[in-house]
Amino acid sequence: MYYHLLISLLAGVLSAGFNIGAPDDGVLHLKVSNIEEARGWIWVGVYDSKENFLIKEKAIVEGKEVADTGSLEMIVDHVRYGNCAVAVFHDINGNGEMDRNWLGIPTEPYAFSRKPRSKWRLPRFDEVAFDFAPRQSNLSVTLDKW
Repeated sequence: MYYHLLISLLAGVLSAGFNIGAPDDGVLHLKVSNIEEARGWIWVGVYDSKENFLIKEKAIVEGKEVADTGSLEMIVDHVRYGNCAVAVFHDINGNGEMDRNWLGIPTEPYAFSRKPRSKWRLPRFDEVAFDFAPRQSNLSVTLDKW
């Protein structure tokens, strides 16, 4: 009798959808290359949907001080597995903002998780998004100037 009760309880727990040991998020290992000036900060925003794309308050934001030219590696924790997009910029003057000229064109180097189709407009989430998965946790981007 107790054996049947134990089996029933275990079956109920398993059918309730408990997924023990399978995390919903992971660690993104990001390599940023083509850093031409050894000053300022590299800022990274990770976005989980097109509704949140390029809204700073809706992103996982990480920054790292630039000490050398060439490349640097960053780790971004708690990135939800699935479709996401990464936006990166080199804040050369350290003001915490992507500087732009009077036409709105970026004056500091930037990159996205994938190269956008056009530089004449802001990219769409679907253009730059990638599938972040446990086996695909490394991403390399190359900074570019407009």
